[in-house]
Amino acid sequence: MSISRRGLFGLAGGLAAASVAGCGFAPSNSGGAANNSLTFRWWGGEARNKAYQAALQIFTQKNGTKVDPQYSGYDGYFNKLNTEFAGGNPPDLFQMDTALVSTYAAKGVLTDLGSFIPNTIHMDTLYSAVRGAGVVDGKTYGVPSGSGYAPVLYDKTLFEQAKIPVPTDTWTWDDFGRIAGELSKAMGEGKYGALDASKDDSGALQPWLRQRGKDLYNAEGKLAFTKDDLAEWFAMWDKLRKAKAICPPEMLANTDSAAGNHPLIAGQIAMTTGWGLAQMQPLTQHTLDIVVVPRGSNGKTGQALNGGVLLCVPVKSKNPEAAAKLIDLFVSDVDAIKAMALSRGIPPSSKALEALAPSLSAADKRDVTYSQYVADEVAKDGLPPAPTAPPGYNDAKTALDAAAKQVAFGKMSIPDAVAQYFRDAEAALQGAK
Repeated sequence: MSISRRGLFGLAGGLAAASVAGCGFAPSNSGGAANNSLTFRWWGGEARNKAYQAALQIFTQKNGTKVDPQYSGYDGYFNKLNTEFAGGNPPDLFQMDTALVSTYAAKGVLTDLGSFIPNTIHMDTLYSAVRGAGVVDGKTYGVPSGSGYAPVLYDKTLFEQAKIPVPTDTWTWDDFGRIAGELSKAMGEGKYGALDASKDDSGALQPWLRQRGKDLYNAEGKLAFTKDDLAEWFAMWDKLRKAKAICPPEMLANTDSAAGNHPLIAGQIAMTTGWGLAQMQPLTQHTLDIVVVPRGSNGKTGQALNGGVLLCVPVKSKNPEAAAKLIDLFVSDVDAIKAMALSRGIPPSSKALEALAPSLSAADKRDVTYSQYVADEVAKDGLPPAPTAPPGYNDAKTALDAAAKQVAFGKMSIPDAVAQYFRDAEAALQGAK
């Protein structure tokens, strides 16, 4: 349920062409789009590919517009797209990584979809908290496809074995520390209550900041928190680390992918941020479950709903009107919503939720219904939506990862690590403008 954070490709020099060797795209059946046709590019696995193609057939049947599907895996996707932008021949519509939309918008290659809203693209159908996922400088450059949030995923089986009550939706950061410590003691040597999430920007730090009325970034693309905030954040995790309530830094090497060596799947920890049921449950025989990230002292969740992947229209699209209609199909058409199911994440609207609910598996239903609970809690929080990730985001994220690990490994003091982060992150954000 987390959005992709991989591969911030350099777009300097007018989107200079990048190597596309081995990108593995399905071949195009046409050289361009006429008035009754368009090209649509996306990345994804087999399930998403089949879902998209079923939805595209529905679009052609209802609108008479033929769609040329072009799809691949994530690796190489933006390299090929950059090459086509540089050559002036991009697809008419393409799937966009939410973390990269600001970067592409800043280069002037994306269409402002405002002229298609609300008459063609019915954005009001979507949850209000996700409508801004593709907004940059007040203009809508992308339409969200899903509704994601940052849960804590936990191993219910390990909790039961340790005879420790599972966390509740009302838990706080103090509860998190206490429960993690109790689990570490109960589980024994070499096992720990929770993952060290000091480096997790969107899954842990962002809700913690938002609970305090702050955020990772502001609308101007600058850091929206202070050095004192980050020092307090690092200190909280350092205290848990020294108490052995969270894992040692050596275990963090296997936390960037949903795989059997992730500490949660390997049975080395009982709680983790950064992942949801959909990715992890198929990897283990243990029963996993989700809970909201610990609340602040004011009771707020601080959650920032994300929009999953976005759909964007290039400025040089040969058929922007049809592309906008296709975007709306995914937003508004019940038949297309059913065809897509959960292939792009949790439904981003009540309409989609109602259409899909009867056919969901038990695990999917848990994911979806809990997402609805979080959406309701976000509304109660009354906090402004999180700004779209700014250009330079990926390097700023890398800077947090590096600073947090320097503290975790004892190679740098908290003040020095904080100073390093602010120096590197601010340079990355400024240099990307």
